[in-house]
Amino acid sequence: MAASLDGFIQSASGDLAWLNDAMAPGEDYGFTDTEARTGAYVIGANTYREMGGTAGLGAVPTYVVTHDADLPAGPDVRPYAGDLTQLIDTVRSDIEPGRDICVYGGGQLVTRLLELGLIDELSVSVIPVVLGAGVPFFGAMASSTKLQLMECRPFPSGIVLLDYRVLRP
Repeated sequence: MAASLDGFIQSASGDLAWLNDAMAPGEDYGFTDTEARTGAYVIGANTYREMGGTAGLGAVPTYVVTHDADLPAGPDVRPYAGDLTQLIDTVRSDIEPGRDICVYGGGQLVTRLLELGLIDELSVSVIPVVLGAGVPFFGAMASSTKLQLMECRPFPSGIVLLDYRVLRP
């Protein structure tokens, strides 16, 4: 996921131009590595719609967490409206061993998965812009989640990719 320096994933107006403007043409930002490790994607319905809402994210299944029965779906898109723990268990059993489940937001989905203990690692692209207001990366949580930095990759554009391991109590 990507967030502004002040922790927003979308501007107050819903605009995402700040994200696209920050990305340098030809820079991969780790997307190729992520795609190679990924066995399935899980995204929220709003994120799915913002991405065009008709196709999956790659050559592997994309599970869209939604309560919208009319969500447009392509052949590689699987709408899901049930329990998140059950979803992750199902996806884990469906993908090749050693492959990752990649969650592409939104903030509410990531927050809920963190609270349920279903996220092992977080990769955050920090975009060098301060939005001042908008949709926060994380929603309110009942307790804090400790993280351990695994890798920090700065790019010439000013974007910094931070990879964290979620520490369990």
